[in-house]
Amino acid sequence: MRGNSPAAESREWKQARQSAFVEDVLAALTRRPAALLSFEDVHRKLHLQNLHYLDVQEIPLAQIAGSVGRYTDFTRAFFPRNDHLRERWQHIEELLARGRDLPPIEVYKVGQVYFVRDGNHRVSVARQYGRSGVKAHVWEYETLVHLEPDSDIDALLCNAAHRAFVECTNIDRLCPGAQIRLTQPEGYEDLLREIEASQCIFSGIDQQEITGDEAVTLWYEIRYSPIIEIIREGHLLHDFPGRTETDLYLWLCRNLQELEASYGRQILGQEAAHDLSKRFGKNPSLSHRAGRAARGWARNTAVWASNQWRAAQRALRHKSD
Repeated sequence: MRGNSPAAESREWKQARQSAFVEDVLAALTRRPAALLSFEDVHRKLHLQNLHYLDVQEIPLAQIAGSVGRYTDFTRAFFPRNDHLRERWQHIEELLARGRDLPPIEVYKVGQVYFVRDGNHRVSVARQYGRSGVKAHVWEYETLVHLEPDSDIDALLCNAAHRAFVECTNIDRLCPGAQIRLTQPEGYEDLLREIEASQCIFSGIDQQEITGDEAVTLWYEIRYSPIIEIIREGHLLHDFPGRTETDLYLWLCRNLQELEASYGRQILGQEAAHDLSKRFGKNPSLSHRAGRAARGWARNTAVWASNQWRAAQRALRHKSD
């Protein structure tokens, strides 16, 4: 049974601080997140809107995994990380030990996660005392993203953006076996703009409008796949751990544009691959492999596609102006 003496209260604080240390160490060893989710970060990345008040509710402490402004003060399990929290923490712990009722905390709900707006110390003490729930004023944000307490926000956003890209383009049906994955969700917008450009290109060739499905297929076969072949034959992914082929595809396209702007001449894909690996890769020798592998690419097709691509981009920029 927990006592009410200052010594007992001090033990509770010490145990909570030790638990915080253990949680941080285990997180470092297992590479699992130990910090609370930042509400500001989630709000920005998920573009949260449409907030409405639910009521005072009993909410599960296990689903409180974030904080508004104080996400660095506590671990994901709400153990205190800093000694400057002690005075406030022990004051609340003393009230709880005496059987006093604490006022409801205030939280934002996003998906299945609660973010503490007011009451971080109360949550921390309740977790230390083994409580399962706490009363809270709850405001909920609408979102289509299924956020859970142990979610990786960036991974969630990437998965959501990928699903939207597939639904928009039907590329899984049109190009079976296409492995288009990005580690940055905003990159899918770049891919959609490229497909729009391909529709403009090929409609202009025969002076006949092509369908969206046809544009996706032609983009994949003429623009995307040849560059992916450069990446695969040059084993470029070995030099960029944690990235995907589609990441490198976008980087190569951007690098090609930068090189052309710098040198004032047309740059082929293999040149851009060689330069990208040389400047940003881990293994400098990889740039030589990339250069050798790229020689197998059809140069004439590359030149033709590049010329058509530039013409379409100019037309799109003119149209937007």
